[in-house]
Amino acid sequence: MDIDLSSLGKSAPLPPYRAVLAVDMENFSRTSAHHQQIIGPMILKVLEQAFTRSDMLSVWKNARFPRHNGDGYVMGADPEHLPFLIDPFLEELQRALKEVQPFLAAHDRSLRMRLRASIDVGPLPDLGDGSGIDAMGEAMISTHRLLDSDPVRDELKHTDPDTTLLATIVSRRVYEEVVLGGFTSISSARWKPVHASVPSKDFQAEGYLFVPTPSWGSPPEQPVETPGGGGRSDASGPASDSPDSPTVNQVGHNSGQMFQAGTVHGGVNFGGRDER
Repeated sequence: MDIDLSSLGKSAPLPPYRAVLAVDMENFSRTSAHHQQIIGPMILKVLEQAFTRSDMLSVWKNARFPRHNGDGYVMGADPEHLPFLIDPFLEELQRALKEVQPFLAAHDRSLRMRLRASIDVGPLPDLGDGSGIDAMGEAMISTHRLLDSDPVRDELKHTDPDTTLLATIVSRRVYEEVVLGGFTSISSARWKPVHASVPSKDFQAEGYLFVPTPSWGSPPEQPVETPGGGGRSDASGPASDSPDSPTVNQVGHNSGQMFQAGTVHGGVNFGGRDER
């Protein structure tokens, strides 16, 4: 193979700027092989549906360096489409994901398709000649690192799985030039600044989160401290079996006879008379 050394030490032309969109499904590897075969093609279908409803079908059909790896998808587009990749595309993608949930539930009641998405922009080779250098550049790397960062993962983890089906993170550059630049109708108040990091890849960056349909997930049940230092217990279990622990009852109202050793908090009703 001949190697051309004539360009060494000389300036090189800057590749064209491309917007980059990447999506990845939550918990894809935890689903069965059969379900993966159902979900994989469906990722393409919901993306196409969202592009169609956003009046960007031509962007979808003419995607630059598209790649589908089963549980995700990445593509490039001309930077002029960046505002529309945020609005209305992200809202339409949430809507398309919502519509396929009944179909997934018919296969398995616990099966869901929830996506993380990331968007960045920058100079990327786009020759389309099969040389293999297309999409090689910092913008492609940062798009995937943002996608893998903890803030966007946690956004799905801590929200209701039947309500919030999409969480998106964009780079600082996209946020400043598109959102703060006023090129999208989604207010900056709906974006949350985050520190995006992937320690294993030595990646640190400022990112901005957007969730089309936010929700609150069910927080895990927390243990409570029992009175008198008698240990920890959940709210439904006995406080302590220790004989040294003081007896503490929370009593609302009671009619009839009651025997209590220790401290009573609340009202105790004897024969219709409230003793406090």
